[in-house]
Amino acid sequence: MDNNQNPVHTKGDRNVFCPYYRNCLDYAVELQWEYWACLDCQHTQKEMLVTDVLLLPVDTDPYYSLSPSLYKQAAII
Repeated sequence: MDNNQNPVHTKGDRNVFCPYYRNCLDYAVELQWEYWACLDCQHTQKEMLVTDVLLLPVDTDPYYSLSPSLYKQAAII
């Protein structure tokens, strides 16, 4: 874990604008923490937006797709 990251295993607030938020979240998941907070982190008050990847609707994949034959079968029943 990077020295700039400092998640704490306790209930509290998290800063989603922190540049290390995803890394801390991954760390908490690895340790199977039910909750975590940014209490002792130097980035707790950081308010600058984190650069994220823009996903467009054309970039997404459907979770599942239904065959058109199902619609025909439903209409017959």
